Amino acid sequence: MCLAIPGKVKRIKANFAFFDYDDKEYKADISLASEVKKGDWILMHDGRALSKISEKEAKENLEFIRTHEEMAACG
Repeated sequence: MCLAIPGKVKRIKANFAFFDYDDKEYKADISLASEVKKGDWILMHDGRALSKISEKEAKENLEFIRTHEEMAACG
């Protein structure tokens, strides 16, 4: 299953945005997303920012991911 991860941009260097998810730092190429800034939320898949998203959408995605991770851990 492929999964896109939401993240809040902590910093930008060249064409890359950096954000934390699940106690790890991720780097996403932002050349495909329009005008990403520090503090924006992005949706990242396979090392690329697919788009900017709202904080509400990001939190809904994070809750969905966590709920399904917990269900998978239960067997």
